[in-house]
Amino acid sequence: MGRTKKPKTGIPAPNETRSWPKSSNSIPREELFGLVARSQRGFRELIDSFDRLAFNVSIEGRIQVINRQFADLLGLSFGAIVGHSIEEFIVSPTHEEIARILPRFVEERFWSGVVPVRWKGMPQMHYYDCSLYAVVKNGAVEGISGLARDVSAQREAESRFSDLFETLHEGVYFSAPGGELLDVNPAMVRMLGYESKEELLKEPVDQRFVNATERNSLADELRRSGSVRDVALSLRRKDGSVIRVLNSSVAIRNSAGEFVRFQGSLVDITERNEMERRLREEQEFVRRLVACFPDIIVVLDPNGRYTFVSPRVEEFLGYTAHDYLGAELRERPHPEDRDSLLEFFRKLTSGEVSVGALEYRTAHKKGGWRTVRAHASPLTNAEGQIIGVVASARDVTEAKRMEQQLMQSEKLAAIGQMVSGVAHELNNPLTAILGVSDLLLEKAADDDARRQLQLIHKQARKAAELVQGLLMFSRPSTRQNQRVRVSDLMDRAIGLQKTELEGRRIIVEMDAPSDLPPIQADPQHMTQVFVNLISNAVQAIASVSDHGRIGIRVKPLPDQQEIVIDDDGPGIRPDIRSKIFDPFFTTHRTSGGSGLGLTICLVIVKEHGGTIEAQTSPAGGARFRIVLPSVNVAADVKTARPASRDRLKERSVLIVEDEAGIRELLEHGLTEQGADVETVEAAEIAWKRITTGRYDLVLCDYNLGNESGSALIERILKSEHAHTSRFVLMTGELLSNEDISQWEKRGVRVLQKPFQLSELTALLQEALANTPADLKPA
Repeated sequence: MGRTKKPKTGIPAPNETRSWPKSSNSIPREELFGLVARSQRGFRELIDSFDRLAFNVSIEGRIQVINRQFADLLGLSFGAIVGHSIEEFIVSPTHEEIARILPRFVEERFWSGVVPVRWKGMPQMHYYDCSLYAVVKNGAVEGISGLARDVSAQREAESRFSDLFETLHEGVYFSAPGGELLDVNPAMVRMLGYESKEELLKEPVDQRFVNATERNSLADELRRSGSVRDVALSLRRKDGSVIRVLNSSVAIRNSAGEFVRFQGSLVDITERNEMERRLREEQEFVRRLVACFPDIIVVLDPNGRYTFVSPRVEEFLGYTAHDYLGAELRERPHPEDRDSLLEFFRKLTSGEVSVGALEYRTAHKKGGWRTVRAHASPLTNAEGQIIGVVASARDVTEAKRMEQQLMQSEKLAAIGQMVSGVAHELNNPLTAILGVSDLLLEKAADDDARRQLQLIHKQARKAAELVQGLLMFSRPSTRQNQRVRVSDLMDRAIGLQKTELEGRRIIVEMDAPSDLPPIQADPQHMTQVFVNLISNAVQAIASVSDHGRIGIRVKPLPDQQEIVIDDDGPGIRPDIRSKIFDPFFTTHRTSGGSGLGLTICLVIVKEHGGTIEAQTSPAGGARFRIVLPSVNVAADVKTARPASRDRLKERSVLIVEDEAGIRELLEHGLTEQGADVETVEAAEIAWKRITTGRYDLVLCDYNLGNESGSALIERILKSEHAHTSRFVLMTGELLSNEDISQWEKRGVRVLQKPFQLSELTALLQEALANTPADLKPA
């Protein structure tokens, strides 16, 4: 068979007619045209099915072939695009940009990458992942065919991620499975104190962990569970300082399940931890401050419900802080004070008052009322809105009681001044009555006259005691020590508590030998000690029983006496035993105890040179033991000189008294005892007599009308006549022990009016006991 020519491979145009060589086995022309047409349609359908742009462009940039996606993108028909220059449809890349890169493409005949394209009529930039192939003919590049996939959305997402990655305040990192850092964001670079990312990436990761255990635990957990969240780590910065971070990370695996990288974020909590530490310290400081603050601290919401109450409330009111939480302000105030308290709260929450104070009474858990002084102000939030009230409250019950006592004391002081003046005026006539009755009793002719004079003397003595009581009432701090028996004082104290003892069905058993020596004490003050102790025992017994027993025992010690008072009450708890003598400490606050009773007992006993202590009685109740010094009677008898009326005989006596009746009485009484008596009524006259004469004794009234007898004595003591006489001050006022002691240290005896002639005689004889008959200046 002869050889035939090989046909051309180009695809003829549809209207093109070509002559084909005849052959015995050649395909008919019509079949060939059908085959070519079907092939073109298949190719068209193929490229139109692509999800990307397909195109063919001449080397000069003229579009030769496009697919349906290309035409749809531009919104034009195939005819409006094919045959036109590509530059008619794009803004960028520009002709210059294309011309700059075309020679390299012609040389390499292939290029792939992302190309940014801005189409005409479209504002946004499009990004295409392109693959470009050279169309070669006869060894020369005649055109470019390519595929382009629109990756604009992916590119935008990557750009957003990149922006986020770069701008996040949290540190973000990517690391290899072995732990080497692959990438970090600027925040992590700053967090670890490096100058650049590259510098940080060069550093071994192990050096950044302060604790290797933390690193190993983190890696193990990531491999086990695939992720961790908010794991606290300590990392070392470049400068060596340590920061505390929270790490959240995830392990990335490939399709084979192998780890390809770890990625995560770090939050620097160093400053937050420091702030939390300071906050905890401040909270602890506030807690301790509130706990030790002497006032109760409360917070109420706008509806008047307690949201916070400090623990100190239990000490003052018996209720715990928990008892108050959720309770309303109106629940516990005294009914008479409730309205004013609620109105005060309303003004605070409405903003009418910015700060204020109020006193009101509130209930104690054990009964009774306590007076509270509250200072309060509105509580506001960050926006300045009132969200409640904060207040401090102080228990002023005792302060109010003391204030009332002070007011009463001021009243008593005013009364005392009046009483003191009245008593002075009464003492003078009472002294005269007592003195005259003494003189008349010595000369009474019969029993009937003696009985009448004794009645006068008894009533005058009673009046004198009444005046002394008024003076003691007006000057309660004055102490007048004298010889007294403990049994007598205890009988008096029991008598004062008789009603209370009988009402509580409490029996008092006292054991006090009658031959005990006396003590030197102020009867009123020491009686007060025993009254306080008996009263405490009564209250203690009544708190646990409706009847009881108090035992009192007095026994001698060497130069001392021991007084023991026992009760069968609940006793004194060991934890408060050391506090019971403290001022204002009391276990009977709700029953009205002031907390001063035992303190007063302690002060009085110490002033008398004794001791007092609290113990537990054998029966389990309270025991108070007092030890006081005794008076050495034998020594007194041994050193005492017998009284002698003759000691006043022929003694010169000057009486300075402005009250005529007293002058007359003293002159008559002392003259009858053999004394040589002169009387004057004024201090200046007395001074002239003393400077010109010589007297064994000078009796001077403390107050001489408008003049002062004490000033006269002072004047004499400072002169050369001080050593020639003995001095006695007669006073109708109640002088303090300190004043009397000061006078006695200077050789001046003090005689309290009213007095009997026998008392005066004994005092004058004592003054003259060691004085020679002929006095000479010292």
